[in-house]
Amino acid sequence: MSTSSTSPFAPVTLNGVSQYSSDLQSILNRAVQIAQIPVTRLQNTDSTVLSQKTELVSLQSDVAALASSMQSLGQLAASQAISATSSNPDAVTVTSTGATSPATYTINSITSPATAASETSLSSYADSSSTPVSSTGNMELVVGSQTYNFTLAANNLLTLRDTINSLNAGVTASILTTSGGNYLAVSATSTGATTLQLIDDPSSASNPNGANTQWLTNLNQGSNAQFQLNGINVSEPSNTVSDVIPGVTFTIQAASSTPTTLSLQSDPSQLSSALQDFVAKYNQLQSDLSRQEGQGAGDLAGDTVITQLQSTLQQIASYTNPSGGIHSLSDLGLEFDATGTLSLNQTTFDQLNDAQLSDAFKFIGSATSGLGAFSTTLEQFSDPVNGIITVEQSGLTQEDQSLQQQISTLTDRINLMQSNLASQLQKADAFIADLQNQQTAVNASIQGLNYVLYGKNPNQTT
Repeated sequence: MSTSSTSPFAPVTLNGVSQYSSDLQSILNRAVQIAQIPVTRLQNTDSTVLSQKTELVSLQSDVAALASSMQSLGQLAASQAISATSSNPDAVTVTSTGATSPATYTINSITSPATAASETSLSSYADSSSTPVSSTGNMELVVGSQTYNFTLAANNLLTLRDTINSLNAGVTASILTTSGGNYLAVSATSTGATTLQLIDDPSSASNPNGANTQWLTNLNQGSNAQFQLNGINVSEPSNTVSDVIPGVTFTIQAASSTPTTLSLQSDPSQLSSALQDFVAKYNQLQSDLSRQEGQGAGDLAGDTVITQLQSTLQQIASYTNPSGGIHSLSDLGLEFDATGTLSLNQTTFDQLNDAQLSDAFKFIGSATSGLGAFSTTLEQFSDPVNGIITVEQSGLTQEDQSLQQQISTLTDRINLMQSNLASQLQKADAFIADLQNQQTAVNASIQGLNYVLYGKNPNQTT
């Protein structure tokens, strides 16, 4: 248990003048020391409270870490640790984004990847800031099914470029400077077949006789990715495709006439890594709890949070599932030594066959079932808003505030007592000194009188 020896009292020193001043000072010091005993006890209690809060912060972090690890372990098991591979990454790359079962797909051929539309002005312009680009200053941009009508503030290439870029139409305009003059280039910001046009003097209700002059080339209107998946013709506006195979995203890299195989298979290395992380987080929390037991136990010894967490870890360690080929942690290669420290026997894990690996996923379950469900139990402790540890921290904060208030109140009282007692003892000291002075004067008078009456000091023998 933590203790505190810090005194909140400023010592008062008497300005003693009597021969008993040191005794009076001792009386004052002793009175303050006795009065300070309950304050010291409160300080020690508050020090323990603050230490408990500090230890709970560390404990909460380690509980949250184990909860997160077990949640990730459950999510991995739910998806069977599916990993996606491509037989030809130069043509297609693939990623599992939530696939839950092994499978194989074939991209038979890739006619072409998707491209973005990009056109240039039909004519060049001698000067970007002065050469007119529009017959009327009224123009219309067409991007796919959207049209954007605008009037140029200044009839030149620079203004046209800046106006198009300000429309947020999904295209970017730039000026190409060549030996033959300046051209405007307009490019779509995303791939896929589309319509990309720029029309000068467009027809409208107010201008039914507009010239509708095409201002851009019509050479590259963009293209979709064209490929076959399992013999089915597919056309996608983007090279990154995530809406065809559930839980899988693949990206077309280049045209290819050679079939590419996309394989979804359980990856034991993912499960092994997740188990290693679980082992590390489990051992850290177990170490935290062990420090609150036995001789030299920490300030949380006997706390209900500690006993409840110990019970939870025991349930995790002894968790079993009678179905399937994996019944306990040891079947996965998770082993405890004599001190309760957990480790992963990699040899045991690596010897799991495909059927046992599938059973391992069933044993772990998900983030809400099986072994992985303990993440929810742990979150009840670590939740930063309503968790059990947070609630206890709040209670300790209130206790600390109450103790500090009691210490402050007692300190004020003792300081007042010390001041009053010091004043009284100072007066007593002055009074004693005065009596001593009077005694000295009386003694002197008696001695003088003896000389007068007897001619000698009465204390003399001859």
